Amino acid sequence: MEDTNSPAPGIAPVNLEWIGECRVLRDVDDQPGIFTVEGTMKPLLTGEALRSHIIVMHAGQYCDAHPHPTESIIYTVSGRWVFCTHENGEEVRTVINQNDLFHFPGGVPTGFETPFGEDAVILIVKSGNESYEEMAAGISQAAVSMNEAAAGGEPFYYRDLPRDHAAREYAREVTGRDPVDAETG
Repeated sequence: MEDTNSPAPGIAPVNLEWIGECRVLRDVDDQPGIFTVEGTMKPLLTGEALRSHIIVMHAGQYCDAHPHPTESIIYTVSGRWVFCTHENGEEVRTVINQNDLFHFPGGVPTGFETPFGEDAVILIVKSGNESYEEMAAGISQAAVSMNEAAAGGEPFYYRDLPRDHAAREYAREVTGRDPVDAETG
């Protein structure tokens, strides 16, 4: 049932089949999404104590490492991207490739960067017991908050970072080019 009070009215799963008490969501690529400065977020399925969504991280994006309240398991469906976290008080980065799977605990700062000139798609499974409608509304509310943060000067793209920023330096190291220079040709 559509939640008309939600900031994301009309967002509902497409091609959802019930098989007894189980559900099959056909072709996650066809699911509706909500564009944010962190990428296009597509709510997928919720369960009794977990939820899942996809993020299409667009080329040239940057998201500073920040903590999330819940743990997550993330599978890279396609593309390559850079995962960033903190270790012993220092930022650390690693390249994540298609078919890589990783876990992060709740409260740990995590961020991402997409320097490779291609989109990357990740599937996120995390704890939570909200409905699909509540998850979609939460994503819409997050989009508004992120847009406000971007308008206030928070960087969400490589082009927003100074040339000597650690993310741009790492991007040059792993790609052989600066992501901003690659963007502008």
